[in-house]
Amino acid sequence: MAKKAKIAQNIFFLLGVLALGIMIYKTGIDTIFRDIRQTGWWFVPIIGLWVVVYLINTYSFYLIIQDGSPEAEKVGFVRLFKLVISGFAINYITPFGLMGGEPYKIIELQQTLGIQKATSSVLLSTMMHFVSHFIFWMVSIPLLLFLVPVLSDVVELGMILSSGTSLLLLLWAYRVYTRGGVDRAIVLGSRLPFIGKRLRAYRNQNREKINQMDTLIAGLYKNRKKDFIASLLLELFARFFLCIEVILMMKAIGNPINFGQSVLIESIQSLVGNLLFFMPMQMGSREGGIVIVYGILSIPLAYGVFVSLGKRIREFFWILVGIVLIKINRSNK
Repeated sequence: MAKKAKIAQNIFFLLGVLALGIMIYKTGIDTIFRDIRQTGWWFVPIIGLWVVVYLINTYSFYLIIQDGSPEAEKVGFVRLFKLVISGFAINYITPFGLMGGEPYKIIELQQTLGIQKATSSVLLSTMMHFVSHFIFWMVSIPLLLFLVPVLSDVVELGMILSSGTSLLLLLWAYRVYTRGGVDRAIVLGSRLPFIGKRLRAYRNQNREKINQMDTLIAGLYKNRKKDFIASLLLELFARFFLCIEVILMMKAIGNPINFGQSVLIESIQSLVGNLLFFMPMQMGSREGGIVIVYGILSIPLAYGVFVSLGKRIREFFWILVGIVLIKINRSNK
């Protein structure tokens, strides 16, 4: 098992280096340095802001894992902090968002927690991240009506669809929190071509383990409601806290915006980016979201281009940190 984990670590590291190199090349070294010079020392608080965001994400994850069991006590906060940064870095550079980061965290935690608990804990943490997104989007809708009273028909239709979808996703999340969702996901997956037969065989051979994972997932909501609520609120707070990033970027180019506007910018660009979740680093999708929201707020699109590029550079930095931490985590074992 340790040998397989080491191989997986090396694969994640190599893919990360390759993907980061390609993305920097596509963005352009000259473009990156021009944006850095224009932003100046403001990049220090912009980068530092994400230390706080990742610490909040880590504590949310930490609350999920710490159920009082002996194996949970072995998972330290610093170790988890490194895993969170590396996990997000891998997610940034892989298509379909969660194709890399979540399996990586499971691989890293399974030797300490066991595969069932590692999987259920990572799934719960991911669910908290998703649900905080859904709530964040729903909160931004009345905020949009307050800041922009007159909206086009297309924007109003988008608001109705996004609010309805978010509500349905929240109901789905509640079902997963109360009953688990691993078995249901495998049943649905077993109907797909090519992989359906293998999933059915896996379900028949591992029914007890699957039920155990669902029990662990549902156990957080049923037996540890305080930890459940605290974990979710931390993720939601992180969503709003990171809105400060846009404020700092806009201030760097002499066009300050208020917190409400920054919430709308983050909300709409993340919504569009998640709709096109199959794009690595949300390439193109984020820019589309920023064009939409800057148009709605009547802010010159040139500022939106600057903010989008600034976000890319910040991501490059944290992807590099996450990739380096993958090797550090491995060398410390």
